[in-house]
Amino acid sequence: MRPVVPWVFRATLLSFLLLSTAVLLFATARNARTVRSLAETSLESTAQALSASAENALRVGSGRTDGAVREILSDRVVAYALIAAPDGKILFHTNPMRIGRSLGEEGLADWLRSGRPFGRRVTLGTGLPAYEFDYVLHRPDGRAELLRLVLHTAPADRLLDGISRMWLAVSGMLVLLWAVGIALERVLTRHLRMQAEADRNERLALIGRMTATLAHEIRNALGAVKGYTQWVDEKTALSDPRKQGLSIALKGTERIESLVNELLLFAREETFSSAPVDLPPLLESLVREEAAGWPGQVAVDSVAGVRVLAEPDRLRRILANGVRNAIQAMGDTGVLRIGANRAGKRVRIFIEDSGPGIPETERPRLFTPFHTTKPDGTGLGLAYAKKVVEAMKGRIDLRNREDGSGAVFEILLPKG
Repeated sequence: MRPVVPWVFRATLLSFLLLSTAVLLFATARNARTVRSLAETSLESTAQALSASAENALRVGSGRTDGAVREILSDRVVAYALIAAPDGKILFHTNPMRIGRSLGEEGLADWLRSGRPFGRRVTLGTGLPAYEFDYVLHRPDGRAELLRLVLHTAPADRLLDGISRMWLAVSGMLVLLWAVGIALERVLTRHLRMQAEADRNERLALIGRMTATLAHEIRNALGAVKGYTQWVDEKTALSDPRKQGLSIALKGTERIESLVNELLLFAREETFSSAPVDLPPLLESLVREEAAGWPGQVAVDSVAGVRVLAEPDRLRRILANGVRNAIQAMGDTGVLRIGANRAGKRVRIFIEDSGPGIPETERPRLFTPFHTTKPDGTGLGLAYAKKVVEAMKGRIDLRNREDGSGAVFEILLPKG
């Protein structure tokens, strides 16, 4: 079972990161819309003010398009300006050479009667962006003419450039926020994993000391019981009905003795001296010994020259136990496959069977001491294997095959 704290922390951290991201994106998008609106409003307000000033100058000047109007429309924000009659003839232009020409636009007279000014963004012939504003200019004599202002958008575009910088800054903040969050999660998870591993090792050490003490005491007492039972058995005639009971007692003491030996083996503090081990001959001899007489099919799949850094005797004991477990799982028929191959900087050793597989509910506890799925097992075989493999700087796993047709016992060890 995984600890609750990391999952609670991850859920809280993820919620905080998602909420912070949503808030920042929403606020930035809202600010961007506000800035765009301000930029457009600024252009429209400038155009409205210049148009009203020009119209007022015409009224004051008794309708004449004189220097006052030209001065107003020669503002540096104005790219160009013109006044056109309902038929499209240009009556005034900031470029005097354009006066007298026609705009060539249809429906101008109808628009002038509607009296609704409007603006839009355009691109000048030079490729520069601009803002075109059409205004209904009312002459003192009641005539309506078109006043068209084309403004440079540089001041407004500087505001829009700020939006890009704002999004860039927010993106950097989000990247930093998520990086810090992920780093924090990794650090906490690693700390909790190391703490859990330290607690587990401490518990195992305590169990080991208790087990060793109990096993020694049981072995001493068992030696006397077994010796006396064997002596009585030797003195008892075969026809004596007590002979069968003595035989059962001896088998029981042998079973207890085997269990005690496994307990001592698991609890004993061991030192390891790894050396290069050539796997192909080891696997071949292992199969000959452990699968001899088994009626099923056996396949050895290993690459020549594959070596690992391990202690040969302990590695052989673990693999032999794995082969026996696979055969027991399959019964009198099935396919046993054992092999080794390179896996990056490590070597993968595997034992596959075609048995019923492992119940998923049992997998999390497979390498726990004293946990077993066998009716006559001690639950120390896999626990001891894990202890030895990890001491040899390797990893061990037992899982079902992907097609569900058996189990895979796998060991990863450093290359030799």
